[in-house]
Order: sequence, then structure tokens, then C-alpha cells
Amino acid sequence: MEKYNLVEKVAGELNLTKKDATNVIDVVFKAVAEGLANGEIVKVNGFGTFVIKTKPERNGVNPKTKEHIIVPETRAVGFKPAEALKAKVKK
Repeated sequence: MEKYNLVEKVAGELNLTKKDATNVIDVVFKAVAEGLANGEIVKVNGFGTFVIKTKPERNGVNPKTKEHIIVPETRAVGFKPAEALKAKVKK
């Protein structure tokens, strides 16, 4: 599913124009992204929880040169689905 599919679904369900539905979706995604960027946990009841996971600095090897390198600490988005979403997917 792509964004335009979501726009069509939201517009149809809420009797909105596609432009208004696009604005709603953009605001929701922006709020989630800003919350995560600020280090917040974003919980959506019945859907799941978005969190930022920090992967610590670690040793690695460059596969081309076999040189030992240090891979810097990174942050990534994690998602844990809610039980309701898990049940819906298992059907």
C-alpha cells in the first residue's frame, strides 16, 4: 500500500477531499517523526508503538580491505505492533 492508497481510503471513510485527506495524513506522519526525533515513544492504541533504538558503537571489518574499523553508534526506528494488529494480521 502506498500513500495515495491511504489518501483514497481516508478520503472515502471520512468524506473528505483528497487534498484534505493528504493534509491529515501528512500531519499525522509529521507528528510521529517529530516525536521520535525528540526521543519520545509514540504509542498508537490498537496499532503499535514506535521507539528509537540506539545501536552502540562496535568493531567491524571492511570486507574489501579486511581493515578493522569502528562502526559508530547509530539510531534506528523500532516498531512493536499492538495485540489487536497482530491478531488482525494472523487472520
